[in-house]
Amino acid sequence: MTFLNDLKFAFRSLARTKGLAVTVVITLALGIGANAAIFTLVRGVLLRPLVNRDEDRLIYIRQSAPGIALENAAFSVPEIQDLRDRVKTISAFGDFSTIGFTMVGLGEPREVRSGVVGGSYFDVMGCIRS
Repeated sequence: MTFLNDLKFAFRSLARTKGLAVTVVITLALGIGANAAIFTLVRGVLLRPLVNRDEDRLIYIRQSAPGIALENAAFSVPEIQDLRDRVKTISAFGDFSTIGFTMVGLGEPREVRSGVVGGSYFDVMGCIRS
């Protein structure tokens, strides 16, 4: 019963100071609203999985180079062209790669990792292009 007594005392105290009560209610409303907005944004952008057309038919091809201890070695452009020409069981290739660029500007130069895709990548993934 102490909790109920404490709750009654809190409501009586807030009823005596109307300005404080309004401030508390507005602060709680803004906090709950901001939390809901941020969670919705994070859920929609970061937690929702990407949706691709015919997702169950997509495969990821990679090559390893055990001699230099690389598990996921990049394909060269001639290798990609050779795969396109010779592999007939795959209907389309959507190639992508990551490349490091040096960004120079007002501060110290930094290396920035960037994604690079081939021309058919968006068609293969089922993305809408404008």
